[in-house]
Amino acid sequence: MRLYFTEFKPSSGPGGVRPLQFLAVFGSGVIALAMTMLLGTSPLRAFLWWLAIGVSEAAIIAINGLYARRQPDDSQLRAWALAKAALAGVSGLAWSAGQIALPVQGDPVSTIMPAWMILTFCAGAIWAGAFYTPALVAMQLCAILPAALWLEARAGFDRAVGLCLLATLPMLLAIGRQAARRYRSTVNDKIEIGLLLEQQNAYTQKIEELSAERGRFFGAAAHDLRQPLHAMGLYLSLLRDNPAAVDRDNLLDSLAACAKSLDAQFNAIMGVQETSALISRAQVQPTALADLFERLAVQARPKAMEAGLDLRVAHTGLVADVAPDILERVLNNLLSNALRYTKRGGVLIGARRRGDEIAIEIVDTGVGIPEERRADVFEDFLQLDNPERNRARGFGLGLGIVRRLCEGMGWRIELHSRVGRGSRFAIVVPMARAAPVHPQPATALSQPVIPAVQGRRALVVDDDVRVLDAMRKLLARWGVEAQFCETGDCALAALAAGDPQARWHVLIDYRLAGGETGLALAGRIRERFGERVACVLVTGEVDEALEQRAAAQNFVILRKPVEPIRLRALLAR
Repeated sequence: MRLYFTEFKPSSGPGGVRPLQFLAVFGSGVIALAMTMLLGTSPLRAFLWWLAIGVSEAAIIAINGLYARRQPDDSQLRAWALAKAALAGVSGLAWSAGQIALPVQGDPVSTIMPAWMILTFCAGAIWAGAFYTPALVAMQLCAILPAALWLEARAGFDRAVGLCLLATLPMLLAIGRQAARRYRSTVNDKIEIGLLLEQQNAYTQKIEELSAERGRFFGAAAHDLRQPLHAMGLYLSLLRDNPAAVDRDNLLDSLAACAKSLDAQFNAIMGVQETSALISRAQVQPTALADLFERLAVQARPKAMEAGLDLRVAHTGLVADVAPDILERVLNNLLSNALRYTKRGGVLIGARRRGDEIAIEIVDTGVGIPEERRADVFEDFLQLDNPERNRARGFGLGLGIVRRLCEGMGWRIELHSRVGRGSRFAIVVPMARAAPVHPQPATALSQPVIPAVQGRRALVVDDDVRVLDAMRKLLARWGVEAQFCETGDCALAALAAGDPQARWHVLIDYRLAGGETGLALAGRIRERFGERVACVLVTGEVDEALEQRAAAQNFVILRKPVEPIRLRALLAR
């Protein structure tokens, strides 16, 4: 209906007059004047008929202008459309009146001329009114039926003209209906194309935003990762130049600290990468917030006590409909931030109901966040109170991970803060309508005793000579009987040449030279040597599909960088 008022607006002339309306008024005036001068039509009747045409078209122009000024909402469109359809019918009646007012008694031409005008008007109406069928039908019926019935009531030639008008009416209605269908199809195509273009523009903008965000992220990550590598190079240079230096132990400690910092940064960056995988396998279930808060407090209380802070947990019986592992990670990051930036006072964890939602809040009495910087705190590698970028104080990725996880789960983040008074972060989540799912209590385990690995057999498959060299020295120190290969064929040959009764641990790097994967090689080894060979995949990739394929084949995965204590425990099995 809205199209009926606006479709031909671009082609309107002065005062909102459309070309067809101008032609209707001008053409009817010319015909009235010609019939008066040439056929003897009464000038008064001709003028009154032309005036009726002008008034009806003026009414249509007026309602179009009134609509443009008021811009009614969708709830009012039906009333406006009905009014416009009624005016279209009035316009048709004005044209039909010409068949009564203009003919001269006994002159067949004066009878044919008004009928011709009516049919011409109806044909033009199909083009002008196809986008709103009710108005088009009203205009055609009101223009043809009264004139045809008037002529049918007469005799002779007039009755024949009336019959022609009646016979033409169904054809004009059918043409108008087809035109309306084609018009709607064209409009729908335009709308679909417009929507597709809007979606394409939105996708393009989203891709550009993601690309820019990724560029900023990896640019900052590259800088932060190069820092400890740069320092390690300098320390190694000092150690190489003077291996017997007095400060050799200090240099080794510094190297170890750089390696630890590098590992921590790498794990933080991988934590960002893992957010998509966490969201994709999230399992939403009714979760008792009291249990979750208690687990968070158990983990954070030692740090709070060390900093002299009061960590409080508000009692709650609320149950949220969430993925508990993701919510725990979000709250743990927020809690760690609160403890890091609070120097005195304490931190409170609590929840309050908001209709069908729950606001989970972490409130601190820390330094607070300036209003103009509150949106910035969720950016990666940004720490407002750490301009010197001291790595010991974190890397500025915690709130970035919080933002990604909450966006992925559809949770809202609220932040209220006052400088010098503290901050309040709130995660708004859905309230559960079912009873909470309680996890099975973990069985207390005694501290495992790692048996000696001396005499165990290990085969290391890796195409990196440095890794092979480091593993060779480490396993030799542990007394492990080890062999080393760079390719899968070498590994198969080494196992085939060994004791057929011996048990082997095969440590396989996932990315091998020649395009072969560690998972494929592990499958070949198991197929040939069976369960006496335990295959372990060593990888630095975060790939949920890889984890699922490895688990399906009962292969263990060790994440790089591999901690020696974990490797030793694995070899001891």
